[in-house]
Amino acid sequence: MNYRNTLCSAAAAVALLSTAACSGGSSTDDGGDDTFSVGIVRFAPSEVTTEGAIKEYVKLAEAAGWEVTTANPDAAVDKAIGAMQDFVQKKVDLIVVGSFDSTTLTSGLRSATEAGIPVASIAGGIADGVTYNLGVANGIEIPDQMIEDMGGEGRSLVLSYTPGPPCQIREKALDEALEDTGITADRQEVTIPGQLESSQRLTTAWLAKNPADGEPLSVWACWDDPALGAYVAIEQAKRTDVKIYGYNGTPAGLRALKEGKIRATSAPDLAAAAKLLFDATPSLVEGGADAEPQDVETPYNLVTSDTIDEYLVAHPGADGS
Repeated sequence: MNYRNTLCSAAAAVALLSTAACSGGSSTDDGGDDTFSVGIVRFAPSEVTTEGAIKEYVKLAEAAGWEVTTANPDAAVDKAIGAMQDFVQKKVDLIVVGSFDSTTLTSGLRSATEAGIPVASIAGGIADGVTYNLGVANGIEIPDQMIEDMGGEGRSLVLSYTPGPPCQIREKALDEALEDTGITADRQEVTIPGQLESSQRLTTAWLAKNPADGEPLSVWACWDDPALGAYVAIEQAKRTDVKIYGYNGTPAGLRALKEGKIRATSAPDLAAAAKLLFDATPSLVEGGADAEPQDVETPYNLVTSDTIDEYLVAHPGADGS
């Protein structure tokens, strides 16, 4: 992937969000003092990666004098659609939706399109009515690291979440990576809310079926929360033979990595992604609901137990310290 081009495209995504904030407001002739109104439909407070990007975006938007309103549907599709329709009634300039699969939001997207309001998605994918998607990479670096660590043999507990587009993308890459190996994947579905407890329970049951004196073992988690839940189960079972892999580089995930609890994660630069989306907002608002859709891939960085110290030097405070 061309990192520079990806960042430029992501910047367009940021512009999309920024634009949304402005469309309902006023603007000067030179466009330099545009004000926007943006309605943001969050995914769930427990999904810290999307929440982190939204938080950074809101900071930038409010500092620019934009009006930003957020709604929390707590991972419920019907509530997300209701929030979108509320924002349509409020005549915002842009609607931003976090992490929901865009194809499940049909009626909300239809309402926005009929009102001429563009919709930007964070990792939900392109669908009718979505003019910009700030997507995630497939994270192939995590399966590659796991396969290398396991010597291409063994068994892995796969903790995923079918409704989430990021998990769909990452699990597809995992499946393809494992095709030519001797690693067997045991897939289990994590629930949201309650992902920590769910993954802990699933891992406990899996450990009971896979003793420590057998083949190489690992846990592949679609994001860091299930990885942390898996660690609790592994620690309680007093097992040291299972390596854990996650995604998103959350503060808790990075701390766990530094403490040797997990082997690797894949971390986005949330502040940079939010800035890109912020910068792109005006053009997204100007383009309107019928603009040609743009799908942008956000770059991620592989962080392992070998490179965590170096990563934290380059990204101070990323672990919440």
